[in-house]
Amino acid sequence: MADRSVSLMVRYKAADGKWRRAPAARGGNGRVKPGYAVVAGKQVKVEGATYELRSYEDRQAVYTPAGSNASSADAQCRRMQRQNTVIAAAEKAGVQVIGQSDRKTLQESAAGYIEDCAMRGAKEAQQQARLVCEEFCSMARKAYLDEITRDDVLRFHAALRKRGMSDRTVANKHERLKSWFIWAKIDISFMPPTPKYEEALPTVYSKEEVHRLLDAADDYMEAVISIALKCGLRDQELMFLEWTDIDWTHSVLRVRGKAQYNFVVKDKEQRDVPVPPDLLRLLKGRRKTLGERNLILGLPNGKPNTHLLRDLKRLVYKAGLHCGLCQSCKERNECEQWELHKFRRTYITTLLRNRIDLRTVQAFAGHADLGSTMRYLTPASTSEVRDKIAAIEW
Repeated sequence: MADRSVSLMVRYKAADGKWRRAPAARGGNGRVKPGYAVVAGKQVKVEGATYELRSYEDRQAVYTPAGSNASSADAQCRRMQRQNTVIAAAEKAGVQVIGQSDRKTLQESAAGYIEDCAMRGAKEAQQQARLVCEEFCSMARKAYLDEITRDDVLRFHAALRKRGMSDRTVANKHERLKSWFIWAKIDISFMPPTPKYEEALPTVYSKEEVHRLLDAADDYMEAVISIALKCGLRDQELMFLEWTDIDWTHSVLRVRGKAQYNFVVKDKEQRDVPVPPDLLRLLKGRRKTLGERNLILGLPNGKPNTHLLRDLKRLVYKAGLHCGLCQSCKERNECEQWELHKFRRTYITTLLRNRIDLRTVQAFAGHADLGSTMRYLTPASTSEVRDKIAAIEW
């Protein structure tokens, strides 16, 4: 008789950097303990935990992704166990089993899509996929993927807007949802068009804001702000920046992927960015204080700092630069007006305002197309340009 057993497993990143599997740990109440696995007979907390259902086909173990939510994964496991119990009982009674439904539940499909993003090394896409899938699954309240209708997607849009999200954010989440459905190989002709939104001009930090922020910063945050502002790095490029990325002789910083962190540069294109002399001096001073640590902006334990944005927002509050009006200011003292990516926009805009040619700025920014760089031409109205316009006799 075929092995119909189903087990809930945890896939996690071990201390040696390799991905391993172990049975999910349970508490005294029988519930799964989130983030814990049974390793060598002991319950231990593991990193990067996601859940899988282990079953067998022709005596070979098959692992089905079950997402990162412990209770949801356990529910999927119990459902599969019940299905297999019924099938086993039917086989024992000599009743022919016509076949099992190959319908995918929303949770199973979402878990598979998120896992696919992770396997491709698309870390940012994985984070977005996890957020959008969880939001949509909790809103749709449908069991199976093939039950989703146009109305479900429209209700999703409405729910996001009710939570105060901008039209652009709704459009981005819609595109991520569509990406999931395409991956799941379902016909997306039922989906409404991507919501339209007003294309906003790129926003940048003023010199006064940057100076006030640096005045309030410690050595660590000074390094974070200076690198972000003067090299135009994206958030994860900052997070995984290493000393080996700096060419001290030619004053150049190379942006490249890091396999040990499962980090891939956007569009998979490395690029070289010139480092200004004052920033190079700051980096040399910082290098002397860090010893053997290779991550320039890493934590004392040598691991990447995944909370750079949170650290920035705390500094903003300390410097008294928070707006005090947005919802995040009122609830968490974390102003929505401040973000790491805005330093990158400031960098690109500053280069264009100082007459660095478009192609060069495109290369330094790592933009795949010139159109992305040209968006930053619009706000390049320097005081010199404004003075010339003011002197015109209309």
